[in-house]
Amino acid sequence: MSTMNILQIYEDVLIKNISQITTIEAALRSLSYILPGRFQDAELTSQTLYAGLNLIGLYHNSILRRAANDIIQQCKVTNIEESQFNKYTRFWNHQSGTHRMISRILSIIAYTQVLMEMGLLRKRSHKTHYQWIAILEAIKAILRLTFFRITNHRMILYPPHLERDIEPAKLDPGRHHELQVPTYHWTGRRTGKEVPFISSTIGETGSSFVDVNAYLMAKVLTPEKLRKPKQMVHVMSSLARFGEVAYILRPLIYVLGILVWGRRAWKPWFLSLVIDLMSIYAIQQSNGSDQHSNMMPLEKKEYHRRLKSLMFYILKGAFYSRITRPKLERLCNRLENKPLVNMVSGVLRDYLVLWENIYFYSSTS
Repeated sequence: MSTMNILQIYEDVLIKNISQITTIEAALRSLSYILPGRFQDAELTSQTLYAGLNLIGLYHNSILRRAANDIIQQCKVTNIEESQFNKYTRFWNHQSGTHRMISRILSIIAYTQVLMEMGLLRKRSHKTHYQWIAILEAIKAILRLTFFRITNHRMILYPPHLERDIEPAKLDPGRHHELQVPTYHWTGRRTGKEVPFISSTIGETGSSFVDVNAYLMAKVLTPEKLRKPKQMVHVMSSLARFGEVAYILRPLIYVLGILVWGRRAWKPWFLSLVIDLMSIYAIQQSNGSDQHSNMMPLEKKEYHRRLKSLMFYILKGAFYSRITRPKLERLCNRLENKPLVNMVSGVLRDYLVLWENIYFYSSTS
C-alpha cells in the first residue's frame, strides 16, 4: 500500500470520527499538564506529548479545512464559514509564500521550544542555556519583523497559524445533501408556486427544528462579514509601529539582560516590563483617546491578549524567585495535609521548580 493511500485512509478516518478525536486530543493535552513530578522524566514526557499533540493538531486543521472546502463546492453549502482570524491569516498566506513559511516555522517553534529547552538543560550549563535562548529569540524576532513588513505594518496576531473553527457536524456530506431537499412546502393559491417552509429550508436537528432566529441572524450581512481581509487589521501609525517593533524585540532584550545582569537580577525584569507597557501605551494612543475604540475586532482581541499576558510577570525572573515562589511554597505547605486540596498543592509544587528554571514556561514569546 502506497504512502498516499495510507494518508487518504487516515484522512477519511479523521473526518468520520473528528468529534471523538477532538475529545481525545483535549484529554491528552490536559494530561500533559498534570504529568510533571509524577515519575522520573515526567516533565520531558509531558512536553513531548504536548508538542506532539499540537503538531498533529496543525495537520488535522489543514485536513478539516480541505474537507470543508470540498463540501462547499460539491453541495453548494453556505453555512460553513471561516472565522475572521482565519480569513485574515489565509489571505496573507495566499499573498506571500514567505508569510506562509514563517507562519509554519513560528508555530513549530512555539510548540517545541519548551521541549528543546529541557533537552538542552540536560547537557549544558545555565549560561550556555541562556545563550541558546538568546539565539532562538533572535530568530523569532527576525521572523516576526519580516511578518510585520509583509503585512504592511499591521499588528501581529496570535497564533501565527490557522485555528480550528469548523464544527465536526458540518463535515458530513450526506447531511448537507439531505438539507437541500425541502420536506415541507405550501402552494400559492394564485400562482401555484411551491414555497418551502423556513424550518424545512434550514434543516432539522433530531426531532426539533433549528432555531429560526439563529438562522436569520447568520444570514445578516454585518460590517465584519463585508470587510475584506486587508481591512480587518489597520495599517499602523508611526507611533504604533514603534510600539509593535518594541513588542517584537522585547523577549530578545530581556534574555540579553539576563546574560548581562543574571537571571535573579531586577534590571532585566523591570526593563522587559517597561518595554511591554510602552508598547501597549503606544498602540493604545495611536487608536484615539478613547482607549482602543478605533480598533478592529481582531486588533481588540490581540490587544486584550497582550494585556492578560502581563500577569506572567509574577512568574518571571527576580519577582518570581524573591516574591512569588516563597509565597506559593508557604501556601503548598499549609495545604499539603488537607485531603483533596493536597492533590492540587502537589501539582503546584511540582511546577515551582519548572517556572524558575525553564524560561519558556513563562516567556509569553
